[in-house]
Amino acid sequence: MIDPKKNIITPKSFEYGVFQFLDQFLGKGRVNMILGKRRKAAREKLMADLIKNGRGNAIQVERRKNLSLEEFKNHYRAKGIPVVMEGAANDWDCVKKWSPEYFKELHGNDVIALTNHKLKELYETTTLGEVIDNIRSGGGKYYRFYPLLFRHPEHIKDFDYKWLLERRNPYTWFEAWQVFIGGMNSVTPIHMENQCNLFVQVYGEKKWIIYPKYYTMVLNPDPAKHLYRSPAVKGNELFNPFKPDFETYPEYQYINWLETDLKPGDILFNPNFSWHTVENTTDSISVGYRWVAYPYALKLAPLYAFLDLFVRNPSIFKSAKLYIEDTNLVRLAESGKLDGYLKEKEEQEKQQKIKNLEVSSV
Repeated sequence: MIDPKKNIITPKSFEYGVFQFLDQFLGKGRVNMILGKRRKAAREKLMADLIKNGRGNAIQVERRKNLSLEEFKNHYRAKGIPVVMEGAANDWDCVKKWSPEYFKELHGNDVIALTNHKLKELYETTTLGEVIDNIRSGGGKYYRFYPLLFRHPEHIKDFDYKWLLERRNPYTWFEAWQVFIGGMNSVTPIHMENQCNLFVQVYGEKKWIIYPKYYTMVLNPDPAKHLYRSPAVKGNELFNPFKPDFETYPEYQYINWLETDLKPGDILFNPNFSWHTVENTTDSISVGYRWVAYPYALKLAPLYAFLDLFVRNPSIFKSAKLYIEDTNLVRLAESGKLDGYLKEKEEQEKQQKIKNLEVSSV
């Protein structure tokens, strides 16, 4: 069960919320020109309070077998508590059939945008098959947010869709299916977003680390540009809990975190606005079934649910459209490189069709 260290003074939390509100509408640089000294003093006081209350600890995410629908909705979902439903997807076809080779054989020619924090360029236009070959050879690539059902809706039969729908919130704005295919030791950096997530581990194993939204003041995110936030960066790298650098990021020593290891068939419920980062401990395939339920978002994190309505790069409506089609496109739109990628994709798909025709005519 989530158990944050109660080491943030409520008035300071409110003051930080005011800073976040002003940052979103005026820009962080402009706010710092006006209130920079006050913000620095508040940060120093926060750090002193964290140190005074001692180091944080790891807490295991609850693991439940045969968790009833009623208890899931009334306890875990209602209160925004992560939980692992152990083996809940063991009988689903995605767990029984999927592997990297399975995807390469069926969809290896899919032209994709590989966006990854380790790439020197913002993105790479490639194919799913090339990425899988890289993963299997130990190359370290990690394809996140593969829009499998948007491109290949026939795979809906590989899931128990009714089971997922029963656990989704009412008054949902949209849903998105995202497949993650990565090699051992590949990492998704720490972030948070306004979507809830039923995360199905299909193949291989994965480790999750989650920081409760209570600690958002400690992680100190910049204003959101689209549908997710990253914590403040010091130097060139975000804090990596799997290889913690407490000299650069001392504040992370003093907050509790949740962690869990997912095996094939496990389903993790991760509520919206929880900070999280993920590492593949083996070659891995997993699926995030996400949705936005705005009344629920307002209940769990009213400030950030409100601020999300005013993201501009791209707007929340364009972000949602791109998010469903391919979440990687949101990042490309933010950087102004979406049109360039779409042209590259169109050209590669033309070349792929020509190649396929040549092969079939032999």
